[in-house]
Amino acid sequence: MPIVITFHLKGAGPATRNRMQCFFERLGWQNLGGSAFRYPKLADQRQNPMEDWFNHVIPALMLLRSAVLNQNLQMTKFTIDVQSSTGFELGAHGSPPMSVGAEDLFRPSTIEFGEQKLVDWINGIGYPYAPDITRASADPESTKRGPS
Repeated sequence: MPIVITFHLKGAGPATRNRMQCFFERLGWQNLGGSAFRYPKLADQRQNPMEDWFNHVIPALMLLRSAVLNQNLQMTKFTIDVQSSTGFELGAHGSPPMSVGAEDLFRPSTIEFGEQKLVDWINGIGYPYAPDITRASADPESTKRGPS
């Protein structure tokens, strides 16, 4: 089931708008015109029928937020319409949070947002605390990770 977002940014020039379109498309979103995007794309055979929130939806929304804040843009409108059901169960369905490589990205219609910059940004999102070594050694399941 699709996720559709729309937004209006005051102060965004053509280069910024093209970068945004490109990063959404690299993450598997379809540009519906202007600043309206749909995930997943219509009739995209590469995408799993189950939305991949961890690896496509959440990073796209985080990057939009980062762009607005770091480019000093004013977001005057934002909508998100979601009719979704997704999940992850190890070995059964869905995808866990994973590191991304260029091969995991989709082909955009523009190239204004660099592929390697997107990979580096997603993989560089950190967590402000070190792993809890006491818990990890006591819980064998906590040391299992998804593919990296």
